[in-house]
Amino acid sequence: MTYKEFLETLEELELDIDSAAEALDLEVSDIEAWEEEDEIPKSAEKWIKKEKIEFAELNNSNEDEEEFEDEDEDEDLDDEDEDLDFDDEEDEEDLDK
Repeated sequence: MTYKEFLETLEELELDIDSAAEALDLEVSDIEAWEEEDEIPKSAEKWIKKEKIEFAELNNSNEDEEEFEDEDEDEDLDDEDEDLDFDDEEDEEDLDK
């Protein structure tokens, strides 16, 4: 992975060089020095790929939660409809008396 690809991946993950430096226990200047190299160190490549997987899993779990919330809202609407129908039946019974 090149330095440029590393920076692009950091951006995708909404991270910055400071975050990477902290996670990799390096100075920001050490990471910036990778720009002169053909590839970044394997440890950094391994870390960024792990972060990318975790980021994807986090986003997937958020989408699942949104689906469940939508289903709950639909169920709540159904319950409200049933309540309305029930009230109508009571009103009809009262009128018959």
